[in-house]
Amino acid sequence: MLMRGMTVLASSIALVLGLAAPGQASGTQAQAPPSLGVVPSGWVTAAKYPGQVKCPKGDYQLCIDGGPGGFTISGKKFSGHANAILLRNVKNITISGNDFRNLSGSTGYAAIHVKNSSRIVIKKNTFSRLRNGGMMHGVYLVKTSGSSITGNKFSSITGDPVRIRDGSSNNVVSGNTFTKSGRYAMFSEWGRLEQGETCGRGNTFKSNRYGTGYSGKKISLIKWGGRGGGSTGLPLTWGKCNKASIVNRGGNTRI
Repeated sequence: MLMRGMTVLASSIALVLGLAAPGQASGTQAQAPPSLGVVPSGWVTAAKYPGQVKCPKGDYQLCIDGGPGGFTISGKKFSGHANAILLRNVKNITISGNDFRNLSGSTGYAAIHVKNSSRIVIKKNTFSRLRNGGMMHGVYLVKTSGSSITGNKFSSITGDPVRIRDGSSNNVVSGNTFTKSGRYAMFSEWGRLEQGETCGRGNTFKSNRYGTGYSGKKISLIKWGGRGGGSTGLPLTWGKCNKASIVNRGGNTRI
């Protein structure tokens, strides 16, 4: 009886410690839990963030699609891939205090790529050495509105550090520092307007510090209504919206 009691007790402890899988058949060997930082084949790990999903093609490192939002992604380092974070169909997410560095590749879009979302706060992050043929951005908002990009540092980025597209509206870019970044502007809007994509409205650029573009030459602070260029077969032109979709509210300082 004593030995049987000790066996039952040992089994219970093993279950509590995760040394035996729930529902494990009698007589099979218990599998040890994964050691720190190593996830053996067959183990399923829970997503760290609500709505976190397996990333689609494009070499992203963290992807959120849907979910309740209301959380913060902070204190992380992203490097060595084409892109970093992809957010889709979300709202009320903050991305703060992260380091985005050395991102490049043929599928590169942006360190933070946001689609069909709202109320995204991107603040106090560092973006540096983001490169791919002139199309790489620090932040790329597509059909995304009511968001803010504040207090970030952008440096050595081949494409425009902040780019919006397809109806993105009421976004604010303020209090950031831009150095050696951008091909056309620090904050730009571009889209496939000839295919039905739409212009945004009410986007604001103000109180930022800025240097040269990526080439070392002066570039515009804002450009809006961009169409054509690249693989579209059309000449690149700007100002193709009925009304300015990005407005410079002043307070910007050259460094």
